[in-house]
Amino acid sequence: GRILTKMVFPLAFKEFLTFNKFELKDIDIQKQEIKHYFLDYLNKGGFPEVVLETDDYINNLRLKEYYDGILLRDIVQPRNIREVSKIMDLSNYCMTNTSALISYNNISKITGLNITTLKEYLLFLESAYLIFQLKFFSYSLKESIAIQKPRKIYCIDNGLRNSVSFKFSKDDGKLAENLTFIELKRRNKEIYYWNGKREVDFIIKNKDQSLTAINVSYTNEIDEREIKGLEEFKAKFKSKVKRCILLTNSLSKKEKNIEFIPLWKYLLED
Repeated sequence: GRILTKMVFPLAFKEFLTFNKFELKDIDIQKQEIKHYFLDYLNKGGFPEVVLETDDYINNLRLKEYYDGILLRDIVQPRNIREVSKIMDLSNYCMTNTSALISYNNISKITGLNITTLKEYLLFLESAYLIFQLKFFSYSLKESIAIQKPRKIYCIDNGLRNSVSFKFSKDDGKLAENLTFIELKRRNKEIYYWNGKREVDFIIKNKDQSLTAINVSYTNEIDEREIKGLEEFKAKFKSKVKRCILLTNSLSKKEKNIEFIPLWKYLLED
């Protein structure tokens, strides 16, 4: 059968806990256990068969199989793509560079695809729900087209990404940001990114046109630029900004109108 043909997301963190037969009662009392599961979720992702399997080797094979299946069955075969190795290189590049800004020129050099084909292939990967491209936030459509800002790239599942990407070091920061993106998608939010002097990972345009700004800093030693990015955005868009959130490892506080929330806790919010 076809995989992921309609937008079915991998398990949310709450569902992941349920699959692991963990019952949420009081998150403050159960905090240590929840954090233990969260680390597993961060790296393993949320495909049900993978969540239920404890053998990493089997999971890795299974995820690679999913991945190849999506690429071949949902993209290459129906569209008669001849440059199979190039679209695979492109997809692997996107997986490895999850949560990074992408430059069409750079990727064109790396993959040997011309820009037109490259953009087309990215859309194919997106239509199969393997990757997502995040646009720059602007209230005016004209401005967002005119400024030609690069896009950021995310993928559907951390486990899938880990099984195929070239990892050089521990990259929990990237995984945490990707997880946040997928959760916002799952909550059906209208999402963008923004940068001025500094960057804001996610801007949510709420139904009432107000804005929520989110930075993900999966650590407890928060870099000053994470805070400065949110402050800069707030200074620019003023009263339109309803909430500023900094998602952390386990730091929880409110300071200068910025809510510091542990990522695992945010994922359990309704």
